[in-house]
Amino acid sequence: MKDRYALVAATQHVAQQFLDAIGLKDWEAYGYTAAVTGARFERLVMMRPHWNATGAEMTMFETEFVPNWRTRVPPDGVFKVV
Repeated sequence: MKDRYALVAATQHVAQQFLDAIGLKDWEAYGYTAAVTGARFERLVMMRPHWNATGAEMTMFETEFVPNWRTRVPPDGVFKVV
């Protein structure tokens, strides 16, 4: 089975733009709220919300989205928030 890599941003479109800009062709793009039940990723990078995000949006990112996506990476995988 091939390793899966993902970049997660506020929207799938934003994530795909970053992947295209830096030339990561084998990576998958997702938005924070994507339904990925059962998916596993060997490497997953999450992008923090835009600089003008509200306090509520930042709290949701830290308390809901980050923990949810972290469960998609095995203990020996790579999970980064940038």
